[in-house]
Amino acid sequence: MISLGIVVGLFLVANSGWIPVNVPPWLGALFGDQPREIWLPALIAGWLTTVILLAAGLVWSMYYVWRRRQYEALIGKLERELARLRNLPFTDPAPLEDIPERPNPAAARVLASLDGGGEDFEEQG
Repeated sequence: MISLGIVVGLFLVANSGWIPVNVPPWLGALFGDQPREIWLPALIAGWLTTVILLAAGLVWSMYYVWRRRQYEALIGKLERELARLRNLPFTDPAPLEDIPERPNPAAARVLASLDGGGEDFEEQG
């Protein structure tokens, strides 16, 4: 990059004159028909600035599209995960942790006595 800067700098020093630029016929009404004198380094700088700005705009738009696709992929992933979590009770129900696998007769007697039906349990058990 430094060598490119040196070459461009030397080129501009060697060609630092004014050059005539003819006005196109379709702009003749606005600027007149006489040629304009433009400083060559300013003309080159203008062209380079235009090219650099166009390249920066292209790179920015490509980066924007890339980031947008990443965000859309993330949103799709989160939506799929949310749908999976919403259907979790149907696809993978939770174990019945509160209900023991074998009934406890002592707990059944206590609960039956609280309900007032303790004599029914005694007859069945």
